[in-house]
Amino acid sequence: MKIADEETKQQTVPPNTPSQRDAAKNFSTLREHIRLEFEKKKQHVSKCRDRETNNILALVRGLSDQDDTIPDQPEITFVLKKLVKFAEERRATHAASQRHFDRLNAVFFWPSIALTSLTSAASFLSVNFEEYRSGFNVSIGIMASLSTLIVALSETYRYGSKAEQHGLASESYENLRTKLFFKSVQLQTMASTSEGPVMSQCDFKIFFTSIEDQIIEIARQCKDLVPNAILRDYKENRFGDTVESLARNLRTIIAQDSFARIVDKLSKGAKLTPADKDEIYELEKLAKVSRKKRMLIEKV
Repeated sequence: MKIADEETKQQTVPPNTPSQRDAAKNFSTLREHIRLEFEKKKQHVSKCRDRETNNILALVRGLSDQDDTIPDQPEITFVLKKLVKFAEERRATHAASQRHFDRLNAVFFWPSIALTSLTSAASFLSVNFEEYRSGFNVSIGIMASLSTLIVALSETYRYGSKAEQHGLASESYENLRTKLFFKSVQLQTMASTSEGPVMSQCDFKIFFTSIEDQIIEIARQCKDLVPNAILRDYKENRFGDTVESLARNLRTIIAQDSFARIVDKLSKGAKLTPADKDEIYELEKLAKVSRKKRMLIEKV
């Protein structure tokens, strides 16, 4: 009985043959290959997520002006951004007011020049053509009266003086914005190179007071107010520009993701589907439309 049991055990235990060793080795290699493929898949998904995250962060950074942020100085960052926005708004509205009053001044300026020139010509003709002197004299009197009326209206409304004041105010606010830009760059550089605060409370108050005095001086020099219609149009245009900027950034992200997906597919040797080709065609159409708009803006 013992001998039979030993023979049975020997038959149930598989012998360690070379073919079995090769099978075990191939199974181990296959398992390692599957593990590597899963890791590559995870890395690819992680890269795609990182790309999407970076695109979203770039969009948020572009909309919130993070480039003006000073590390560890939220109060100074907030004040600088508010001052830059204020200076930009005043510069744009004063520049629009200058163009508005220049157009109104042209309504009086050019007719006055034309009437003065015609009066001189009629006076010359009345001397050389004595038979028409009475008619020329009547015309000279009428044109002189109209010229005097136009000059009087121009002096009353002072459109030329208002345009000049708004032009100077626009230049002053542009200089203020440039000053704030260089101050922001200086503080960012100091924050990246030093460990302590970039500006003490006393220095911050002095800087803020100097900016306040400069704004008050600009308002004192330009006593004429910006028309309400220009302020309303500026706010509406700013809202429209913000929406357009957001839409443009979103279109950029969508185009980047579409091209990245198609390039990934081509790099793996896969064939493009008709949907992929249609998507490439739509992107090319959008690019052509964008180029045409940019060329029209450059011509204007």
